[in-house]
Amino acid sequence: MKTIRILTAGFCLILLFLPELQAQNRPFAGQIRQRIMEAKLREIRTSLNLDQETTAKLRPIYVSYEQEMTAISYRDLGGPNQVNADSLSAEEAEKLVMAQIANARKVLDLREKYYARFRTVLTPQQIIRLYQTEAAIRRKVMMELRRRFGGRE
Repeated sequence: MKTIRILTAGFCLILLFLPELQAQNRPFAGQIRQRIMEAKLREIRTSLNLDQETTAKLRPIYVSYEQEMTAISYRDLGGPNQVNADSLSAEEAEKLVMAQIANARKVLDLREKYYARFRTVLTPQQIIRLYQTEAAIRRKVMMELRRRFGGRE
């Protein structure tokens, strides 16, 4: 459990600096992304209690899945909780809702696509735990960001 906390803390630190690295277009940003991926895979391996052989089979599938998931742009949307609905025109609000629906559809399509691929390596129960582990990692990262940066905007 302590190892998971240490890995998660390291993962959070890396995530904190990733946007700055991308913005500055530094050559080692790819290395940072790879380290993040390795940390996530270690967390998944631990959480799902996978052996090395299964992890080796899962790695290329998960890397591909993660690349496609991160290609979906959420930043442009703002999110329903981050905008003042009263400040939007009807057209702007509809555009925002439709963009969110389109992104949700992309995520659903990717999950369906990769379920078949994950299923070649993992059981359905392990796939559920994989998604739960991803959600836990996201929660930990968000909590760490909130702790570090509080209510700053």
